[in-house]
Amino acid sequence: MLGDKACTQAPNSISFHFLPVVSNMSAPRVLFRVSAARVLGDTLRFGLAGGRGRGHFSVQRSGRQTGTLLLVTPVKGPATLEAEVEMSELEGHALLGRYLTKVTLMVSPYEF
Repeated sequence: MLGDKACTQAPNSISFHFLPVVSNMSAPRVLFRVSAARVLGDTLRFGLAGGRGRGHFSVQRSGRQTGTLLLVTPVKGPATLEAEVEMSELEGHALLGRYLTKVTLMVSPYEF
């Protein structure tokens, strides 16, 4: 509905990705990159929007149109962690769009 705040704040897209990794993998380590195919606004912002295991992840800008999800601490498996990476597109202070990438990290009980 036009002018509905909940509707304008909702993500334009949500994508899901599943990454199997070994236990106690060294960190910091790049896990995933999020990028915009084309930019309509004047600013892209990247950040963590939520997920289980927040203390294990960080998001950094790695290019003009790219953000990187990093594993910042090793995880002993078996474990399942989730990170929600948000990319927001802005024109001035107006939100043009939100894009959510949900990454599930499945940590093996084994170190090989």
